[in-house]
Amino acid sequence: MFRRTSRRVRERFEPRFPLVHPHRLRHSFAIHTLEKLVSGYYRQAAALVADAGADAGLALYLTKADPLAVLRDLLGHSSVTTTELYLRRLDVTRVYRTAYEHAGQQAGLVPAGITAEVEAEFAGEAEV
Repeated sequence: MFRRTSRRVRERFEPRFPLVHPHRLRHSFAIHTLEKLVSGYYRQAAALVADAGADAGLALYLTKADPLAVLRDLLGHSSVTTTELYLRRLDVTRVYRTAYEHAGQQAGLVPAGITAEVEAEFAGEAEV
């Protein structure tokens, strides 16, 4: 089904459309689920830090389930190491960075203009 659909999309709409395999759905599920888990996790930590100081953030970190452990269970892996190796092939750094930045901004922990200052410092350089 995936191959037939991929071929139809290439023939009718986009000749560069990749051949899609069922395992790609697993990758998509992993990334989207990790984005949701991590963003919720960082939002809670940022809210605690904003309300009660850094110690509350540490308490949340130590008492809540790690997003990787939750994703491990959802993917059916036997260990978090398997999940980490699986995710290493996907764009996980972006997921964590985006969630961390958004949580800090929403909680008012990032001073105004600091993002622009960082962007200006790296202007003209290729992103790693």
